[in-house]
Amino acid sequence: MKDKAPIKTVEIIAMLIGAFCFLAVYGLRVLNPLYDDWLLNRGDLTQHYLGWCFFREGAWRFPFGLTDRLAYPDCSSVIFTDSIPLFAVFFKLLSPVLPKTFQYFGWFGLACFMLQGLFAAKILREFGVGKLQTLISSVIFILSPVVIEKMFRHTALGGHWIILAAIYLFIRHRKIYTDVKRTALYWGLVGAYIGSVHMYLLPMCGAFLCGFVLCSLLKKARLKTKISYLLPGAAFGLGLFVCTYVLGGFSTRADAGSNDLGEFSFNLNGFFNAKGYSRLFPALSTYRDGQYEGFAYLGLGVYLLLAAALVYVVRLAVKRVRFAQRKDKADFILYGTVVILMSVGLILFAASPEVTFGDKLLFVLTDSSTLTHYWGMFRSSGRIVWPVCYLIMIGAVVCCDRLISQKRIAAAVLAVCVCVQMFDISGKLIAQHKTFAGAVTYESPLKSDVWTRLSKSGAFSHIVWVSHNIDNNGIMHMAKFAYDNGLTMNNYYFARGINVNENTEKSLARKDADCIFIFRRDETRNIAEYGLHLYEADEYIVATVNEID
Repeated sequence: MKDKAPIKTVEIIAMLIGAFCFLAVYGLRVLNPLYDDWLLNRGDLTQHYLGWCFFREGAWRFPFGLTDRLAYPDCSSVIFTDSIPLFAVFFKLLSPVLPKTFQYFGWFGLACFMLQGLFAAKILREFGVGKLQTLISSVIFILSPVVIEKMFRHTALGGHWIILAAIYLFIRHRKIYTDVKRTALYWGLVGAYIGSVHMYLLPMCGAFLCGFVLCSLLKKARLKTKISYLLPGAAFGLGLFVCTYVLGGFSTRADAGSNDLGEFSFNLNGFFNAKGYSRLFPALSTYRDGQYEGFAYLGLGVYLLLAAALVYVVRLAVKRVRFAQRKDKADFILYGTVVILMSVGLILFAASPEVTFGDKLLFVLTDSSTLTHYWGMFRSSGRIVWPVCYLIMIGAVVCCDRLISQKRIAAAVLAVCVCVQMFDISGKLIAQHKTFAGAVTYESPLKSDVWTRLSKSGAFSHIVWVSHNIDNNGIMHMAKFAYDNGLTMNNYYFARGINVNENTEKSLARKDADCIFIFRRDETRNIAEYGLHLYEADEYIVATVNEID
């Protein structure tokens, strides 16, 4: 590669590396928009896909992200099925010309991997990392264990490139902070993306926004008033609010989910707790079973880079490197301090409210019920540690590149570390390939002829799930049956619980003839009181007002 190649060329190649990595791990089949079997019977992934299917079939209404087909007769937002609302609304606009079976989740994954490579390259080039070293190192970011863990599990949360975009804006602060209009536009776009993809990105990117604004206020400003430097924060909030409102995020009666805050927190051993991702390191014990959400394993290759980074830092300390200008020293102290504060803040947020190490409780951050209530909106708080993973990776790569003055040797060392990283997590990558690259065929567990008779009767419009306990897998299979037969659901597997008990009781009281009532076998004690026709169907008791032909 020629040394004079423009930076844009490096970024394009990094995106192509991202595409290659995606296809190597997940294969081509997931990109077929007509192939949806791989999305069914997969827990949360099925939730996302069927959420899109029902949203697509519903009539347009305002706010645009609402549908009445999943919490009928009430409306619910596509935000609460994690169906990547940005894509869902866009493809619903195209729905009249799309085939009946259409999925976009594979293409979303491909785009995320490519953008992951793009922003990784932008960040490393901003620190002066060589072009070849940048391209080699981008693989560490593209195939980061925290990305692989979420992609096609909680698919919207696979969009880690927006975290890198927020980090990139912070890193460029010194160059762009006085151009408040441009920075406001950038941060506004970040806020809009969060509102239209996934809310858990809010505290992650918000930390870097706060750092950006704080640095602007503390530096000597060229503008007459420092209030102007609050404009990026206002734009971020506006973009977030508008997208959330337009998508119906404020129009759905969803539970905040704050009751189990701490169950899905970050354990301080998370940076080296492999949890099945390493060929060399075992899974470590945790204080709570749900702390898998705080997965933050870095990988053996990154550990080697951190060792090189430590050598670089020690060498700087011994040499007592002098800054060319007093301003450079002040900036180094300012930005370094803010990065440390952000990192500590993110770790404490992720570990909330009980800070743990292994199977030991170290201390409790807060017992304030008010604070816990709002904190609990991000009940899977362990995820908030992901930006710290990327800060560690960035620091490790940059320090390693600067440690070795010979660029070819630096590139070779980075390549060895990348190879070690890939070997370390190769078992998981191979498992992902086996899971998604091969062809699968979905078979519904609803085998009883009762379902066939219900389907062929043409007399039904709604499914009423009577049980107050949502069996996620069971209700997904029921939702697939409902979607295939053009029926609505009164309840669904939502990312945040929606109370539909009142509507369910009203349906039972009215006994509408176009409703199919579904009872779990373990909750049929008073079923005879309803005066319905009952049918045993697999694991359920199906009830209708009129007999089925």
